[in-house]
Amino acid sequence: MTQDQATTFTSRKRNIPPRYIFFLLVFLMYVISYGDRAALSIALPTLGKEFMLSPVQMGWVSSSFLWSYFLLNLPSTMLLDRKGARLIGSLAVSIWSFAMLLGGMAHNITQFLMTRVLLGVGEAPTFGVGATVVRNWALPKERGSVMTILLTGMQLGLAGGTIAGAYLIAFFGWRFEFIALGGIGLVWAAIWWMVYRAPAEKTSLPNSVPFSFSPIRNLFRSSSFLGILIVQCTQNYLNFLVMSWMPLYLIHELHIDITGTGTRTALCYLTAAVGAIGIGRTLEQFIFRNNIHPSRRRLIVAICLGGAATIGLLPKFHTMTPILLILGASLACLIAANGANTALLTDLVEDGDKIGTVTGVTLTCSNFLGLFAPIVTGYIVSYTGRFDIAWYMCSAALITSGLLSFLLVGAPINMRRIP
Repeated sequence: MTQDQATTFTSRKRNIPPRYIFFLLVFLMYVISYGDRAALSIALPTLGKEFMLSPVQMGWVSSSFLWSYFLLNLPSTMLLDRKGARLIGSLAVSIWSFAMLLGGMAHNITQFLMTRVLLGVGEAPTFGVGATVVRNWALPKERGSVMTILLTGMQLGLAGGTIAGAYLIAFFGWRFEFIALGGIGLVWAAIWWMVYRAPAEKTSLPNSVPFSFSPIRNLFRSSSFLGILIVQCTQNYLNFLVMSWMPLYLIHELHIDITGTGTRTALCYLTAAVGAIGIGRTLEQFIFRNNIHPSRRRLIVAICLGGAATIGLLPKFHTMTPILLILGASLACLIAANGANTALLTDLVEDGDKIGTVTGVTLTCSNFLGLFAPIVTGYIVSYTGRFDIAWYMCSAALITSGLLSFLLVGAPINMRRIP
């Protein structure tokens, strides 16, 4: 390479805005996070046989990381507001990656459950870190699109984790799968620590403000926050249901082996990721074609939740093509709804410095509901032998939450008491 070429390359590299690098790293954090979650769902048939687990017990194992996850969502994101995304992001991913390494070394189900609880400890502030980065670095007009694109990292992680996990399990066993995925997370944590920096105006903010529950109580006096929270709870329930049970559902309905299940599950997730970006951008351009009014995002949320409710059609079909199409389309709409709903929250919260705490509150409530999804589904499958009731429940809840979002969300969310 000549000196002129090197200079040109360096200048181009310097011209990349730092925020795009930060967004890319957040995207990869979501990929790794959900890849690690998918590791259990694709390993569950093999792991269940090794530890002799029933469907009900597998449901409890699938939900185990959520026990600590939802309890620590709020405390960890409050700490995030004080210590910043750089420290908390690196620490969080390091903890959950170490938990993955330990999970691959577990000798009994008790040890394995303990590693899942530790995984939840590490993953607790994940979405708070993402929301903080978007609030700090994304332009208001692009927050919905940026958040939707970042959230597709979840689907890419589920797809990659599922298909890679299936082949790793087939050739090396589920333990190697967990150890390999854990190592990837540790690399990300080191890179994030070296690269990420907060905006200049944020670095000088004091972090010794006394803690008070009053701002959190005030959130629940806001109809807009309640509407956003209802949507978050509903979509999280379906998200955790699919994430935990999709491989076993496909094995049950299509009678295919683990590698075939991994490939088809990954296909659903990849279709959903691509579809979500297209749906989110198209609706955002249509809704905001005349002016940018943040509360109008609730229209996008309602439309997308209606599309996600097509999950209720699954019991009508028992062949591969329609099942994969319905799953892919429903998940695409769910991701787009999640991106618009999260952007709606970041837009309407008036105190931007508290976005981590606000995200923590929504995650605490939504993950508390979401942790029941694998458990309830396990009981449904155990007693009925089918998944039908689970899909019908989710469809009805999605339609209801879309209507409530449209009716309740509108006014800014003020965390300070208004006389």
